[in-house]
Amino acid sequence: MVSILITGISGFVGGHFTRYLLSKKTGYDIHGVSRSKPAWDTVLDQAFDLRSITFHPCDLLDSAKINTIIKEIQPDLILHLASFSSVAQSWRDPPGSFLNNTNAFLNIIEAVRTQELDSKILSIGSSEEYGIVNMSDLPLTEERQVSPANPYAIAKVSEEYLSRIYVKGYHLNICCTRSFNHIGPGQRDQFVVSSIARQFADIAVNHKKPIIKIGGAGSIIRDFVDIDDVVLAYNAILEKGVPGEVYNVCSGRGHSIQDIVDCLSKLTQIPIEIEQKTYLLRPIDNPILIGSYEKLHRETGWEPTHSIEQSLEKIYTYWFNKLS
Repeated sequence: MVSILITGISGFVGGHFTRYLLSKKTGYDIHGVSRSKPAWDTVLDQAFDLRSITFHPCDLLDSAKINTIIKEIQPDLILHLASFSSVAQSWRDPPGSFLNNTNAFLNIIEAVRTQELDSKILSIGSSEEYGIVNMSDLPLTEERQVSPANPYAIAKVSEEYLSRIYVKGYHLNICCTRSFNHIGPGQRDQFVVSSIARQFADIAVNHKKPIIKIGGAGSIIRDFVDIDDVVLAYNAILEKGVPGEVYNVCSGRGHSIQDIVDCLSKLTQIPIEIEQKTYLLRPIDNPILIGSYEKLHRETGWEPTHSIEQSLEKIYTYWFNKLS
C-alpha cells in the first residue's frame, strides 16, 4: 500500500484527486488534512465509498499538530493542495494569504525534514507567479523569470523558493507546479468560469433575465485546463517528477472571458447580455497568460485531453443539476 497525505482534501482539487485514487480501487492508503471535514458533493460522489479515507482535522499553521500527523502516517507521498487560492481574496487579506500559503507549507516540509522521511512532496503553485507578461513571452515556459503582481502570487513564489532550499540544502524530494487556471464541476462560483456557468444554469432553471455579471474585462485571456487533466498531471509528477523541478500544468491554449460566455451561450442556446461589476475588479490583473506544457510532457508523458467545450459542458451540467 502507498500511503498518501492530501492537504486541502476538502477543496475542489482535493475532492477530484481523491475520487481519482478511489477509482483505482486498491493500492492507496488515503489520508486527508483540512480545517473542516470534507462535505462531499452529492452530485459528484454517488459512485464512491468514502469511508476508506482517514481524515485528520488540522490547521496547517499548527506546526505541532501537523508534525504529529505526519509522524503517525509516515506518508510515501504528500500532495500539498491546501491554499488560500483566490487572487481577489489575497488583495482583501494579504497577511492571511501569505500565512496560509507560505507558513503552512513550511510546517509540512519542516516536519518531513526533522523526521528524516523519504516522502515525495508535490507543492502546487500558480501561473500567477509569472506576473504581467508580454505577447512575445508566450507561451510561458518554466525558464521565464517569475514576477508576481499580487499578494497570492508572492506567497506562491516564496513557497517555491522554500522548496528549492529544502531540496538543495536538506535533500528533500519536492517538486513544484505552476498551475494555470483549472476548471471543472464542483468548483466554487467565486472563480470566474464556475461563476459564469452557474449564472447560465440559474437562468435556465429559474427563468431569470439573461444577464451575465463579470468582473474585469471580457478580453482578459487565460489558459484554462480541465480538472481531470490536472489530476492526471499531478499524479504523473508524483510518479515521475524530478526533485527540485518546476512544471507548468496548462492546456497550451488561451481563451478570453468573452470566449467562455460565447461558448456557454452557444451550448445553452441562451442569448445574453454582459454586465460588468466594478466590485469584482482587481487592483492589478494580467491581460493574458498562456503556458507551455512541453517540459511536463517530455519528462512524464502527460498532455491535456479535454477541449474547452467539453469542460464547459461538464461544468454547466453540474450547476444545472445542482440548481434543479
